[in-house]
Amino acid sequence: MASQIEQLDNSMVKMTVEVPQDEFKSALEQSFRKNAKRFTIPGFRKGKAPMKLVTNYYGEGVLYDDAIDIAVNPAYEKALEELDVKPFSQPDMQIEEIGSDKGITFNCTFAVRPEVNLGEYKGVVAYKPEVKVEDEMIESEIERAREQVSRLIPITDRAVEEGDTVVIDYSGSKDGELFEGGQAENHELEIGSNSFIPGFEEKLIGHEIGEEFDIDLTFPEEYHAEDLAGQDVVFSINLKEIKVRELPELDDEFVKDVTEDCDTVEEYRESIKERLTETAEEQAEDTFKGNVVNEAVKNAEIDIPHVVIHEEMHRMYEEQARQIQMQGFSMDQYLEMLGLDQQTIMAQLHAPAEQKVKTELVLDAIFDAENLEITDQDRDDQIEKFAKMYGMEAEDLKKNFESEAAREMLDSDLKKELTMTWLTEHAEATDVEPEPEEHDHEHGADCDCGHDHGDDHSAESDEADDQETNEE
Repeated sequence: MASQIEQLDNSMVKMTVEVPQDEFKSALEQSFRKNAKRFTIPGFRKGKAPMKLVTNYYGEGVLYDDAIDIAVNPAYEKALEELDVKPFSQPDMQIEEIGSDKGITFNCTFAVRPEVNLGEYKGVVAYKPEVKVEDEMIESEIERAREQVSRLIPITDRAVEEGDTVVIDYSGSKDGELFEGGQAENHELEIGSNSFIPGFEEKLIGHEIGEEFDIDLTFPEEYHAEDLAGQDVVFSINLKEIKVRELPELDDEFVKDVTEDCDTVEEYRESIKERLTETAEEQAEDTFKGNVVNEAVKNAEIDIPHVVIHEEMHRMYEEQARQIQMQGFSMDQYLEMLGLDQQTIMAQLHAPAEQKVKTELVLDAIFDAENLEITDQDRDDQIEKFAKMYGMEAEDLKKNFESEAAREMLDSDLKKELTMTWLTEHAEATDVEPEPEEHDHEHGADCDCGHDHGDDHSAESDEADDQETNEE
């Protein structure tokens, strides 16, 4: 078997591989044995005709699909080894010549790891947020804790006010007909929560327990249920209860109820301050680390193959689809709710995919340039971290990293983390905040039950590269 490689532009190569005649004949014979029962030749029982008659009758091409699978993949792997080349993308394979009298000649076009020209990366200056814990933040945490142990107390001596919680039966109708999802009994609703369509909660204010009344509303024009969007409807209401939230007094007894470590209000405030400070310091350090890496990446020069960026775009799209599916939606439903299509989403993923690939390449290059190493202790610490994250025993999880593939994945993650840590240790922090980047936003829609779920969806929009690539 002969093989050769040709260097193309943009870190692409074209590898040409020849499979000898005898090897391809062997692959044809294996293909025939696999498919013999499919062939019917006059004068022979089905599957009993010899290979020569089958190929004469149907043509040799009838065996090519499986024969190519049998012969090409091993030849491809062997050629990579002989030429000492490692693909950085999926190959685009093309058959140039094929036949039992000549073997197979095929070529594969794929990317190789591009050269990284590192710019300044050691000692870069990057923004690190100042750690501040204001008194208002502490009081907000205390109020949150009070609300968590608060009680709803029924009242009967006044009408509904903003902030009350009411218990209602409601029934929605359009043109006198009830619409799907518009009815409920004993529904508990906080006035001001904005969990219903605009106007619903406000029109309950001023009514008293026992009242039965109608409210006229109009669904928003952008409402995703087409039969309700922009439509006038009537909700019939039965107001059954009014409740107010009663917060516990902020005293030492409250503190002892909500924490095991503090006995007084002052101790509690100081404990909250320490916790918020620790969290803020971690967030500031993470922001600093990200900014340091971004500076190092910005200073590097790489000619990234288009196909590599496109493959990363597809990986990111599939990951997004999996996350959407976990929320009970298909990707098609998600796109319909946003009023988008796959092409638009893919275009939005171009810039982040390119940045992700470039970041990984730069971190790998710095790791090598600084002769950093991964130790067994680093691996043990990483597995311990994963074990805590997933609630497993470290020794049990360690067994999952005994294979070479799993070990490579572990080392790949460690290489990035160690490099980022090294960069941060050698960087200089500044309190000068960078200019904010501009983003385009797309927004979600409401469901058709009368509730406004209010989840906004945003994505940075970037024009996709016009380069067409075949990633099959």
